[in-house]
Amino acid sequence: MIYFYLTLSIFIGYFLGCINFARIFTKSVSNEDITQIGSKNPGTMNMLRTQGFGMAVLTLLFEAVKVGIPAIVNYFIYQHFNPGYETLAYFLSAFGGIIGHCFPIYYRFKGGKGVACTFGMFVFHPDFWWVSLIVFAICFVMFFFIPYGFIITNLFIAVMSTYATVMLVLNHALMWIPIVTILWLNFALIIFLHRGNIKRLIAGTENKVDFKEKVFKHFKKKKVEEPEVKTEETKDETIEEPKETK
Repeated sequence: MIYFYLTLSIFIGYFLGCINFARIFTKSVSNEDITQIGSKNPGTMNMLRTQGFGMAVLTLLFEAVKVGIPAIVNYFIYQHFNPGYETLAYFLSAFGGIIGHCFPIYYRFKGGKGVACTFGMFVFHPDFWWVSLIVFAICFVMFFFIPYGFIITNLFIAVMSTYATVMLVLNHALMWIPIVTILWLNFALIIFLHRGNIKRLIAGTENKVDFKEKVFKHFKKKKVEEPEVKTEETKDETIEEPKETK
């Protein structure tokens, strides 16, 4: 019966993962189709290119949440009812969400590349969240110096997958072999989905992203100049008493 529930976790994660927030936000804000502009990829990096830093951050957060929340709910359910299987249930749910994002049934299996969702997979895990935030912060700084976003995002996933693998093995986690398999299947999937970027990088034709310019442009817009309120200085008026007439 436990395997039925674990399989159910994958399917629930998949159908939630099929929701694409890049499409939703672009349509609602600018009435555009993200799959027809920029790189035509419905993901965070294309949102950065076409919609700006603010919309990219919003997309990143929502894509991370759609994977992380169902996974952490699964984690606590299994921790209570089936102790020992909670980490496996967590990563099965998260991986299902990533597959749903990459191959969504709602959009004819044409989705994103799973980077933001993978961030959600790590940042919501009770044991890995703080390390993922540190690695994310380092990668964020690297964006200012390296104009190829997919290199940094894949570096984040490689580092976190390695760290999680080492910790699971050292802690002798129950079912660590299938969990580690999920981690590296996910990494292989994301590398495969970025194969076009890798080919263009080798050919010298990969699109660059001026991350620094995007960030500065976003915060420059935030500095809205407040209109000067001109206050008329009121002069003290002295009321002259009428002179007495003799």
